[in-house]
Amino acid sequence: MNPYLQEYITLTREYHAQDGKPSCVVALYDLADELAMTDDLEAKKVLVDLYEQLALYTSAYRLFTEIIDKPNRKQLKKLTRLQEMSQSHGDRFALPRPLKKEEKKHRQELLQSLPHFIYHPDPIATGAFVEGEAKVCPSCGKESTIYYDLIPYCIDNIENLCPFCIANGLAAKKFDAEFIQDAEWQGEVDPEKNQLLFCQTPGYISWQGEHWLSCCQDYCAYLGTVGTKELKTMGIAEQVLADYEAREEYQEVEDYLFKDGPICGYLFRCLHCQKYQIWVDAD
Repeated sequence: MNPYLQEYITLTREYHAQDGKPSCVVALYDLADELAMTDDLEAKKVLVDLYEQLALYTSAYRLFTEIIDKPNRKQLKKLTRLQEMSQSHGDRFALPRPLKKEEKKHRQELLQSLPHFIYHPDPIATGAFVEGEAKVCPSCGKESTIYYDLIPYCIDNIENLCPFCIANGLAAKKFDAEFIQDAEWQGEVDPEKNQLLFCQTPGYISWQGEHWLSCCQDYCAYLGTVGTKELKTMGIAEQVLADYEAREEYQEVEDYLFKDGPICGYLFRCLHCQKYQIWVDAD
């Protein structure tokens, strides 16, 4: 057995044995970085499997197409599977790479530089906004190194909106756009809250589109994706899952709910009573 494969097997076993402990995730990503630096064919074969383990399906598919040579039936089956996962999932739902101390500090500084979104308090952590090379915001025409990573709901295909044009409503007005697909509400309609949510709040990455929850006559704050494990760690699994079951949507999700998985939970918290709720979506 080649040393690359041996290390991959060892780290994967540790990851599963320790229930996805952050240090194990870091080790897998560090191995991926190491394998990506070499031209060794055996290393690249292992890297394909490692990318798949991390749910980086587009990365796995692209690399596999580069190294596959005169594929046999088994390889063609794998190629087809990776292609399908690349098209349906891409790299969007990859296992999050835990941040290092200095990265956490930088992210906090980024968050403080953004306008505050009451219904989406940390759009950096949720992936709604990303940092990269400077791009021109199509709304205000100014360059920004932080921009919206989703597409608003409008006629035009608008990309790279800056956070400020979403927060002040300029982008929604200019492009006749909304950022949230759907939301629940009980009672009399509140136009101001609807304006703030649909036109001035960044959406979140999901399988079938956003479905925003409400409580106490207001929309809730979106906190991010969760699975049953995360809910149990927070000590809220029993209450949250029971409340969700009462919605009569997906049933008996506890055993199948995984953060960023094919059945994923989206966590919300009431701005007033602080109660947690989840919405569940599937691929």
